[in-house]
Amino acid sequence: MNTLTFLAPSGAPASGTIIEQLDPPGNTSGANSVGFFGAGGPQGVPFAVIVDNYQDSTYVTGVSGFNMGVAPFGLLASGELLNSKYIDASTANVEGDPAVPLTDVPQQSGTLLVRFEPSGIVEVRTQNVLLRTVVLNANSGVNNVDDVVVGLKVQGFEPGADAGWTQTAGTGALDNRLFFLDHNVVDLRHDFFATLSASPENVGQRNDFGFFLIVEFL
Repeated sequence: MNTLTFLAPSGAPASGTIIEQLDPPGNTSGANSVGFFGAGGPQGVPFAVIVDNYQDSTYVTGVSGFNMGVAPFGLLASGELLNSKYIDASTANVEGDPAVPLTDVPQQSGTLLVRFEPSGIVEVRTQNVLLRTVVLNANSGVNNVDDVVVGLKVQGFEPGADAGWTQTAGTGALDNRLFFLDHNVVDLRHDFFATLSASPENVGQRNDFGFFLIVEFL
């Protein structure tokens, strides 16, 4: 079976910590989320991200937004990921350090690592890979993969490849896709890193959006 695994590439969870996905789609009982918060994180002050500002901390959380690093949930350390904050179209703030060009952000500072492994002992190359920011319905499913999330801006880039952010949600987003470079060398495993930053456009908790990767291989 071909597999896609969402991982924490860096931060307090050990590199390679699995971010559990909806399995089957719509089942949130065993799933984790990636949460965007103010500087205090999911259980501190300030908790919330100020409207029209971008997050100051990023965590692996439960579906309700609680820090999964706190007992009894059992993730390593605190569940905190390295935070990358949107500053402008071509720069980011990583872990509160001065803003740097996106071209200076290393892969291991990505928010997500999505790992694709084809079934069997088959080496493949990949093309037309993209990460979509999608609207979740009341059952945590997706009605239309093309729908753009509203009321929340999401910016993303592929560290080591992109010189600018791509907006995949909210006012001004052209669509909900973040594209990745083709992997033209055949391999048994392909890793795709994505750096993400989020900004609410209005007040209130947002848990009605998610991410999934589409990959072509040959």
